[in-house]
Amino acid sequence: MILKNVYRFERVHLSLAAFSLCFFFLHRVGYEQLMPFYDGTSYVSIHLILEFISIVVSFSIAIQGWMIFPHTLSMQRLWLAALFFSVGILDWFHTLTYPGMPPFLTQPSFHESVWFWILARSTEALGLLFIFSRPDEVIEQPSDHRLHAFFFSFVYTVAMIVVVYLYSSMLPAVVVEGKGTTLWKHGMEYAVCFIHAATMIWIFRRYRKRRSPALLYLLLALFFFILCECQLAMDVGVNDLYALWAHIYKAVGFLYFMRGIYLENIEQPYIELKQHEQQLEMMTNALGEGVIMLNREGRIVWMNPEAERLLGWSFAEARNKPLFEFIYRVGSTSDVWSRKDLIRLIKPLKNGEVIRVDEEEFCRKDGTYLPVSYTLAPVLENGTLTSMVVVFRDMTEKKEKERLERERQQLDLELSLAANMQRSLLQDLKEMKLPSYVDVGVLSVPARILSGDFYHFSAHQTSFSVGIADVSGKGIPAAMLMTLMKFILDRTLHYGTQPHIYLDLLNRFVYDYTEASMFVTMFVGNYNEKNHTFSYASAGHEPGLLYRAETHECVPLATEGCALGLFPQFAFETKSVRLESGDIILLYTDGVTERRDSETGDDFSVLAEMMKKIDTTKSAQEIIHDLYEQVKAYHQYEIKDDQTLLLLRRK
Repeated sequence: MILKNVYRFERVHLSLAAFSLCFFFLHRVGYEQLMPFYDGTSYVSIHLILEFISIVVSFSIAIQGWMIFPHTLSMQRLWLAALFFSVGILDWFHTLTYPGMPPFLTQPSFHESVWFWILARSTEALGLLFIFSRPDEVIEQPSDHRLHAFFFSFVYTVAMIVVVYLYSSMLPAVVVEGKGTTLWKHGMEYAVCFIHAATMIWIFRRYRKRRSPALLYLLLALFFFILCECQLAMDVGVNDLYALWAHIYKAVGFLYFMRGIYLENIEQPYIELKQHEQQLEMMTNALGEGVIMLNREGRIVWMNPEAERLLGWSFAEARNKPLFEFIYRVGSTSDVWSRKDLIRLIKPLKNGEVIRVDEEEFCRKDGTYLPVSYTLAPVLENGTLTSMVVVFRDMTEKKEKERLERERQQLDLELSLAANMQRSLLQDLKEMKLPSYVDVGVLSVPARILSGDFYHFSAHQTSFSVGIADVSGKGIPAAMLMTLMKFILDRTLHYGTQPHIYLDLLNRFVYDYTEASMFVTMFVGNYNEKNHTFSYASAGHEPGLLYRAETHECVPLATEGCALGLFPQFAFETKSVRLESGDIILLYTDGVTERRDSETGDDFSVLAEMMKKIDTTKSAQEIIHDLYEQVKAYHQYEIKDDQTLLLLRRK
């Protein structure tokens, strides 16, 4: 849409320029037929009006440049202002010295008037070429550039006026009575045409880059300036109609130039400012933070929708109210800010400091308090505090997260203590004196802080008992049941040496004192040193693994039995197997072999393959660690369930 409007704008004004060019050539062919009503008697009056338009435009451009320079600090705009200040004065003297005008300093002279015209046009042409052939420069500080530029322009203009008045007789003749204008004047007019054409090239290069309507106006102005100079260059001074049309072209060119400068200096910056305001408003509206603008007295002059939402006040309701009516004094006996407090708070802002408050409370419209962190920043102009900006963030969610984080840390601490206590319940081989006829190794790795796996071993006079169990579920419930099971198991071993007796006692306890959804799988065994038999029973647990040292075979050890706690009574069975010297019994929980993201079987065959790769001449504990390295690689070093390994070897 914008490009379409630009192209429509171009077509309209370029059509006008084309029409003017055609009119110019037609005028050169037969000017009498184009203005039959003109008799030449009103030339001075029309000339005066057209020159007055040019002079007003020149001084308007000069005034614009003078006023906007402190805000833009653009040297190009300042030079343009100073240039047209000189052009306006020279055109003024051209008008005052034209024959037919009232005497000013001296009797009006066509010779002096034309020289003021030549100086005005030459100054205009050279100045525009100089300005637009250079990149625009923006200075950092306004300093005295404006005064210097206009002072130089004034001195130059006065010098030109003095030269024309005092040394006019020494200047080349521009008009010969009865013959019209001289070739020298025509040459000057053509020179000005070429300079304007060069300036048009520089401006056109800029126009191709940013397609600015202001630059198009300047191009059209220069085009009409060229028509004016060509008209005068072709005029031999025998008919005023040529000069009249030249002044019309010049006036049109000045009006175009005025429009371009106005668009560039005032209208376009205003449009950009409005666009920036809209963008800024959109950005502040999109922020998840409240933004409030205050005047120097601390009263609200603007607030974004997020601030309205957080405070519950609309901007219309909060306008001109002090911000500190919304701030609650945290940790103070008084909820009201005193004048001394405000002065002490605002004083650093006058020095350009930014105040940041990590914890404060703003009062909502409904009387509740909103925890916030806010930043109070000053807006300074020439070192003077003009306004303030408050940016605040709702800290409710952060405070809630901090509270939850503290609770989580407390829970982690409690779980850590519970895990330490749980580990202390498990036997440590280093602290236990093992019988000389067995070697034992054990390793238990929880998936979480607390574990649902547990193991047990105990030595008797002629036998050694082992057990391993897995409580259903994970976390705290499983850990609590594991602790109870470990306690009961420690108290039941003296009832006899048959493993099924242990399971029967534990089954009744689990069924009576735990929830129906919980159960325990367990494998217990007892090695008798006298007859070298290993008796074992299972309650729905993974089968034990018997590794024959002589043949390197792996034999599963399994019995009939369901998990503990499912039925009030169940007839568990005990089986026995003879162990030869060096034979190994390996017990494990399902977390060792089970891969829930794979279709691999969960039987003991996985461990059987691993056992064949282990150096069984090492100690039992070393074998366990080597085996667990293979287990970790099997699970790709990701623990998803509690993992426990227990190894017993006959010496």
